[in-house]
Amino acid sequence: MAEILDDSNPEYSFHRNSFYREDSTKLFTILDLINIHPAGGPKLKEWLRRDAAFEAVTGLICEEMDIVRELDKLPGLSAVTPDFISSMSLIGSTYRENAPCLHRVLMAASQTKLAKEKNKRKTPEMLCDVMIKQLSYQRSSKSLGFATIFGLFLWATGCARQTIDALHHCGLSIAYTSVLEAIRLIADHCNVLAVEVGADIHIFCYDNINLSTSIFVEQRGSLTPAKVTSGTFPVLYKVCNGKAEDMKLAPILERLKGVKGLNFNRDIRPTIEQTSSFQFQLEVVVVRVLTTYCREFEGYQSLPKLQHKARRPLPKSHITEHFPMRVTTIEEASVDGNLLFHDDVYINQLNRSPEQLSTFAIPSFNDQLTNSRIRSAQILRAQDINAWERREVFQLGFGLFHLCLNLIWALLHIHRGTLEQVGSLTYWFALLNKVRLGGEHPDYYTLLAALTQIHDGIMLQGWRQECGYPSLSAFAKSKPSADILLDIAFTIINKHATPLLEGDIESEDESDGSGESADEALIRDAGLAHPKPKKRTLPPEKIEGPNPDRDRVHQNTRTLLRDLLHLMELIRAISDGDIGRIEDFLPNLAMMFRGAGGNNYCTEILHFILNLKHVWTPGFANIMRDNMLVNLTGLDGHAMPIDENIEHLIGKLKQLLSLKGLESTWDRLGNISAAIDYLNKVKKKVSASLSSSYQSSTHTSADVSELVWKIAEKARSEEMLTFKDRREKNGRVKAVVNILAHGEAKLKSSSLGTFNKKVLAMVEGRLFEEEVDTLPQLGLNIALLEGGSNSNID
Repeated sequence: MAEILDDSNPEYSFHRNSFYREDSTKLFTILDLINIHPAGGPKLKEWLRRDAAFEAVTGLICEEMDIVRELDKLPGLSAVTPDFISSMSLIGSTYRENAPCLHRVLMAASQTKLAKEKNKRKTPEMLCDVMIKQLSYQRSSKSLGFATIFGLFLWATGCARQTIDALHHCGLSIAYTSVLEAIRLIADHCNVLAVEVGADIHIFCYDNINLSTSIFVEQRGSLTPAKVTSGTFPVLYKVCNGKAEDMKLAPILERLKGVKGLNFNRDIRPTIEQTSSFQFQLEVVVVRVLTTYCREFEGYQSLPKLQHKARRPLPKSHITEHFPMRVTTIEEASVDGNLLFHDDVYINQLNRSPEQLSTFAIPSFNDQLTNSRIRSAQILRAQDINAWERREVFQLGFGLFHLCLNLIWALLHIHRGTLEQVGSLTYWFALLNKVRLGGEHPDYYTLLAALTQIHDGIMLQGWRQECGYPSLSAFAKSKPSADILLDIAFTIINKHATPLLEGDIESEDESDGSGESADEALIRDAGLAHPKPKKRTLPPEKIEGPNPDRDRVHQNTRTLLRDLLHLMELIRAISDGDIGRIEDFLPNLAMMFRGAGGNNYCTEILHFILNLKHVWTPGFANIMRDNMLVNLTGLDGHAMPIDENIEHLIGKLKQLLSLKGLESTWDRLGNISAAIDYLNKVKKKVSASLSSSYQSSTHTSADVSELVWKIAEKARSEEMLTFKDRREKNGRVKAVVNILAHGEAKLKSSSLGTFNKKVLAMVEGRLFEEEVDTLPQLGLNIALLEGGSNSNID
């Protein structure tokens, strides 16, 4: 064989050529036979350790890595664009196809034969893919894809500079300075996207961001940074369900000229359709308590009749596209600051001219204080040269997240009470062992969870009291229909979640001569809902003594349950992404704020109702409705208020950057804020590709059923849902204000007239006196995801 294969022997050239012919497999057959032979196999392995064999194998690997290098090649960091981040496959089967030899060598090196046969959990494929990425980056500095993405991941998850540089030398990441440059370039790309969105119809939202410097920085002289520095964070959104012709500004301004104000019966009082719909939604909320905490009723949760009826939901699987922009150092804490900020965003960052900006309306959803400053800016600029300079382009809607914050704060203020007052929130907090909620600055999410548990617990007692059976288990064995559950839920709402009016007594339905029963009048006067059809009659209950002041515990519990029921439906409608359900009881929320002393948010809601019914064209009014809520995932039940999204982004910004008095900090913060969405995508993509946990923890819903049943037991033992004439220690309990009835009376008597005068003054460009809240200033803390405590809440 050596003679035949010796190339210097011309006698056997024909045989050699046949042996090496492209379609011949003889050489492979011979090598296979040698390899399987007991003596030939070791000989072949011995040859593979020689230089000639190494040169053959390394030559093959070099050829494979040249292919890999071309696949991974990027012209520079500027090629790591938002589209690249969204579409890049971090690891996969590409290398197994284009570098099979190297991949198999690494696979063999990464596990033993026994592990290969028996290990079912731990597989080395991902590790080998990453190693090839490292080798590709080592082979060519143009193989930037994985190293850049992984470097951004390290930076976004808080790795120190020394760690990133160490991993750079290991071939896993680009250098730390290159990471910062990549962030800047991504921010530039994101700004280009924002410019494109800003040139078309869009939504504009913004909020202030407050950052604290190190407490060790000496605060002296004009050159040292302030302990707290503030800026403003803008975000653009694409319009959902919007057309350009519906967003023209001229028709809106023309309608504004003829606005006279609001009429209570025409504009505030809900229609029969709205009250009927709202009543049903409340019944579903009450039924959901039963199906959540009583195992025997879990099967009822999916029944179609027990689901909320959609009124105006977000489109199915809709994903909201948002475009964060660079944070500026201009504070929006004043009217002039807002004007300067608007010019900076639209004139400087989006490269628009005042003339271009004066054609279409720009919807903007913000907290009440920001909206108030924008309206003041519009009055200040009322005589300016175009719609942009007059800021008429901004058509304002309130942020539902801030509305929820202020509503919960108002309910806490009204129902807080003292520990000695049975049924007060302080009383329930002590029972739940949540005494911190009695502090000056309770946490919003903890407070919301506690209020939900209190509501659910009292409602459970309502079910036990009204089901007609000794226990809920016995009630479940009767297999009630969905209609029966809704009937009982209606009874619970009427008997236990509607405050008694002075002089009222629960009795058989009796007409007052006006064609409506006592129960119907009770519901109407309380402003809770429209009366139900006659087929649902309330079980009569005789009460000795018509004066609710004789049992303040019972009356306060009914009032608390009514207020919490509004809150539960508001939270549920938001998560379901249904603005129509919220609009059904928006007047109720306005009256509740007015009755609780939250005059500014009452006015904010009235402005929105006025605009929906009299100022905005029908098409634009629908655009404002459809963009108050956003869904960033497309998943059902994951909608959120548009202003909550920016609070989450601010929380993430604070996590990524802690100011230490550096002069370059705000420039870097601007880059981070513009790129924040794609930094989050990098974190999720890398975590998913490497099968590691996102945010270093897994979220599971806590089981709070024990706390809820604890509330129910206490409500039963104290007989809170039963009127007891001259209840023991009744004098120690302070009567809670019925904020809905109180607010309605105030609106009718004076507030609505005052509001209409302000509207006329605003239309004429005259200044007017701002509302003053009698409710204490909002003092809730918010621990947002990834962002820690956030204190810039208005």
